Amino acid sequence: MLADRNGPLDDLTIVDCTQALAGPFGTALLADLGADVIKVEPPGGDGFRPLPPYLPDHAHPWAEQTAATDYGAPFAAVNRNKRSVVLDLKTEAGKERLLELCESADALVENRRSGVMDGLGVGYETVSARNPRIVYGAVRGFGDPRTGASPYADWPCLDAAAQSMGGLARANDGLVTPAVADIFPGTLMALGLVSAVHHARRTGKGQFFDVAMYDSMLTLLGARMASFGFTGNDGDPRKQPSTLVPFGLFNTQDGRVAIAAPQPNHWERLCEAMDRPDLVTDARTRTNGARIRNEPFTLEQINAWTGARSKAEIFQTLGGKVPVGPVNSITEIFDDPHVAARGMLARFQAGPANPTATVAGCPIKFAETETGVYRAPPTLGQHTGEVLDALGSGDNA
Repeated sequence: MLADRNGPLDDLTIVDCTQALAGPFGTALLADLGADVIKVEPPGGDGFRPLPPYLPDHAHPWAEQTAATDYGAPFAAVNRNKRSVVLDLKTEAGKERLLELCESADALVENRRSGVMDGLGVGYETVSARNPRIVYGAVRGFGDPRTGASPYADWPCLDAAAQSMGGLARANDGLVTPAVADIFPGTLMALGLVSAVHHARRTGKGQFFDVAMYDSMLTLLGARMASFGFTGNDGDPRKQPSTLVPFGLFNTQDGRVAIAAPQPNHWERLCEAMDRPDLVTDARTRTNGARIRNEPFTLEQINAWTGARSKAEIFQTLGGKVPVGPVNSITEIFDDPHVAARGMLARFQAGPANPTATVAGCPIKFAETETGVYRAPPTLGQHTGEVLDALGSGDNA
């Protein structure tokens, strides 16, 4: 872990009213980049807190053992670096504390259904009246009427629904894990927030923005959207014609390995490694177009070579010459020297009774402003006192 909060966004304060995965993933990225993210939770806590697996001293957030870790690994993964404040937004005192936080913040983010925060009396118009420079970001299943009315605007939405409606489940003949319809819109939200804050600092005017989970899936499937837009052919995604060969997974003695060698130089190096110079000149495999037309034959030749070798042997042979990657388990990832060299494992101590825990680090690296994990995931309300004291009130609302 880093010694302290750092990064290019260390002058940013974000009031984080998100829960579950989509919103917290985006605000975790911003916190990794140095932003001071104040996570506002209801008295019962974020619903992600109780999800397993747990550390040995885990207690549910509502248990009397307040010193125990009150979260599992899913919560920890997307809430490191944040400060937790408990506010009951169903009370006048809780709403007022939230608005006071917003007065000095750069942004507020939430991911409730359209109209929920408005109904609580802390929607965008109310917040911006207290701070006209604030950026108000929302991640919703189907967006917000402020940016474009949807017939589904007030519908609940989770990852599976967004993947299915947005075409990803059909394109992959099933749901994609992890929850990409949460993670991708959360990432887009972080980009949108930084962009809107940049505009606010330049103009003195904040604004509302949103990311719809459904919309984000269309962006993710941009190539397929364009293909249909060009041809009008929807087709069967399981029988989509290949455009790059070889480009996929191949069997080995102990698993599978990815090989991507459609370019002429990569194909020649692959053929050399396989001791098959004949494939460089064979009319069936000489060019990418020829390999597309003769894909079964091409893949058969490669599988015959990979199937007689281990993942490690293939990786050692092709590494640095051809795009190649073993299909790694998490155990193998933890042991990979790249992961250690890039600081992609962040270890923290969550109480003396627990072993060291590990979460993924920040993938966005800067040469001058170090980014990463510097604070363990918070217990429920861990920072309520210090945050409200800075407002002049230490009372828990």
